[in-house]
Amino acid sequence: MKHLIEGYGAGHYPIVQVSDLKKACALSDDEYRDIFRYFFDLKIFQPIGPDRLQIHQKVQKYTARLPYCTFNDVHSFFQSINARERTARMMVMFAAMKPEQPAITLKAILEFGDKRSEGRLVEAVAVPWFKIIKLIQQDPKAVYQIDPWKWEEIIAGAYKEAGFDEVILTPRSGDGGKDVIATKFGTGSIRIFDQVKAYKPGNLVTADEVRAMLGVITAANNVSKGIITTTSYFAPRVRDDDSIKPFVPYRLELKQHDDLLEWLKSLSGDES
Repeated sequence: MKHLIEGYGAGHYPIVQVSDLKKACALSDDEYRDIFRYFFDLKIFQPIGPDRLQIHQKVQKYTARLPYCTFNDVHSFFQSINARERTARMMVMFAAMKPEQPAITLKAILEFGDKRSEGRLVEAVAVPWFKIIKLIQQDPKAVYQIDPWKWEEIIAGAYKEAGFDEVILTPRSGDGGKDVIATKFGTGSIRIFDQVKAYKPGNLVTADEVRAMLGVITAANNVSKGIITTTSYFAPRVRDDDSIKPFVPYRLELKQHDDLLEWLKSLSGDES
């Protein structure tokens, strides 16, 4: 595994480049997408950027139970089997690692309309959306048991409940740095790009990630505001960064864990 990781400082777990992982395991983009969510269900990796995964501590603990997962000769091993068997073998290997807690499995929480050039139009919020918000209120730790992609749907549903006229959920890949596009038409019209970062508690959103969002909204022709929504928190002094501070809060909004939960609670109709 050594040639796949890079140092991340004392007290942190190693970082894997997604591109290197796919190359080492001879995975196509489609094959990688097929198994991507299992990485998080089984607590193997957690995302820390568009092309980086942080190795969970349990990977280190269960290394002995993953005989093919050394990544030294894994490429030749996977090349010897077909694509379907390759994916199945990887699932067997990863299943050897039992998660500390099962991830929450959610039924469909949104109802979708027509496809747009930028993604799928959200028509309505389904009943399970309200149930998951209630669950989070009852058990705040549930925030970290939800699949990162499901979080994008939760946030899209939140904008719909907040009264936005048009809400679009962008594709999982090639989204151009935005996960949700929310628009209000008419007088005082506004168009928001929201980037959702479903991070674990100790994984903070960095200044570089915030500056990347600034680049997204600056390059767009017709967007009012960019928002980064995270289940975690922003790194210290991000808001005081000279390249970020002038844009907060009117051009750029940083919505972290506590703000997120309060927002969701206000939309759920729970006044308690």
